[in-house]
Amino acid sequence: MHFNLLFPSAICAAMLSVSTYAGDTHDPNRTATIYLHGFDPDGADLDGVFGEDMQEELLGVIGDMAGLPLLEDGEAMNSVAATTYYGDIPPSYYTAADIAELETVTEAWGGGMPRYGLIAAKYARHVMDRTGATQVNIVSVSMGTYVARWMIEHDSDGLASDGKIARWLSLEGVLSGNWAASNELVSDLFDIFGTPTIDVDQMHYGWCEANMNSPRTEMDNALYGDILVGMEVSSRDTDGTLTDIMLLKGDFHANDDVVTIDDAYFLTTTSQSHFLGHEPTRTYFHVNHYELAEHTPAMAQVASFLTGQRRVKIELTQAQIEDINEPDDPWWDFTPAEIVFTSSVVSPQAQANWGITEPMCNRPADGVSAPIHEVGGNGDSVQPNQLVYDDFVAPGETVLHVTVGAVEIDDDLRYDVWEPLIGDGWDELGEDTITVDVSTPGIHTRSIDAPDFNGTIRVEVIDYPFAELNDTLPGDVDGDGVVGVNDLLAIIAAWGPCSGCSEDITGDGVVDVNDLLAGLAAWTG
Repeated sequence: MHFNLLFPSAICAAMLSVSTYAGDTHDPNRTATIYLHGFDPDGADLDGVFGEDMQEELLGVIGDMAGLPLLEDGEAMNSVAATTYYGDIPPSYYTAADIAELETVTEAWGGGMPRYGLIAAKYARHVMDRTGATQVNIVSVSMGTYVARWMIEHDSDGLASDGKIARWLSLEGVLSGNWAASNELVSDLFDIFGTPTIDVDQMHYGWCEANMNSPRTEMDNALYGDILVGMEVSSRDTDGTLTDIMLLKGDFHANDDVVTIDDAYFLTTTSQSHFLGHEPTRTYFHVNHYELAEHTPAMAQVASFLTGQRRVKIELTQAQIEDINEPDDPWWDFTPAEIVFTSSVVSPQAQANWGITEPMCNRPADGVSAPIHEVGGNGDSVQPNQLVYDDFVAPGETVLHVTVGAVEIDDDLRYDVWEPLIGDGWDELGEDTITVDVSTPGIHTRSIDAPDFNGTIRVEVIDYPFAELNDTLPGDVDGDGVVGVNDLLAIIAAWGPCSGCSEDITGDGVVDVNDLLAGLAAWTG
């Protein structure tokens, strides 16, 4: 065999394959994950170094459930890492140009989201430089979502326009401003008893409208088109203070004690913002703002979003109310009935993987996360087109257990319904649980048959062209977490029959030019 002829020609051929591979994105084996924390009342004035690695308990949970390594345990390409955007001292990896750029942005805006977004973007590039990752995922919580939105829409450090953001998942995020920060009564109380801060000022709806996309609740930016975007929202207001203030103001929104659901996801999206033609995922959990991090179903959905390939969308498209549960009174017309549809989804695979029996998406009536539908009488139909589930599922998931129910609201100020003559609370119209097949891509419908209503759900299963998460990096022959010169030399040294050896990347029992090409295509440096 003439290596002196074969090797140069193989190199040339492989360079062509590398340029083709460069178009491949969203590979969980080559994508680092960056966690962005939430609001700290004293954060804007904190001293210390920003943009450095930060210890965060949630990282371990995400890493364990997703099968991803932590950056602190070694610098693998798909490491999970966290940083803080608070502080006044630049990290050691900043150049003079980095410092000058950040000072310019801070002076122009006074700090806040523009400053934090640039810090987060530069940290993401720093992690990619250290690990050899080709892209990053962003997992943001609470105000960290506001930072991430600024970073993407304003293309901080060119991160989004360079195609370096693969996935962005917001966890009960301040996405389009914050109701409390935009309400004079609440913000005045915060100024009196808390710490006035630029962070709160910039979470005002007016600032968001003026400096993010307008309208602030719409996702409309071409930079989103290359990013898989998802949102987890929560609906349990255990404290009740925010709800009481909203009711006092006559402006109730479902909330988790801190963030309203309407502020935590994009209410509308445009086609240029859709990744592969689809809107962002959205998952509901009935927990409060501080419970989500410890809610195992929510963390399992984070894992599936970061590494999964199969997305399932379930929607209640039609419902007929057989009995509206309103009195037939000759002296008073209690129609239309105010109907709310509830839903929950349980994953058998999540139970097998993590022992999770709680819903992976949950919209109970008490969460007020589903809209009211007015129904005129018995037998009337409505088209709710209401989301039941929209997220990625764990590998191996073949079915989901879907429960759809309905209630007729009699008295609940959060729903703006008050019918004191016929009782309080709401009347149950029953529910139905069915097992839905999600084993094959495509669209199908299923029927719901509850005691007082029936309906139809639409199920869409979508497979994304993402690589599977592997325990080992393809082409990493020596197992050091990168594909480089040593791996190519090992392939050449093992040339010939070599069944089962790590140098046989293609798995055909022979180490040859195809393995060399595969190694070069997987090159990370």
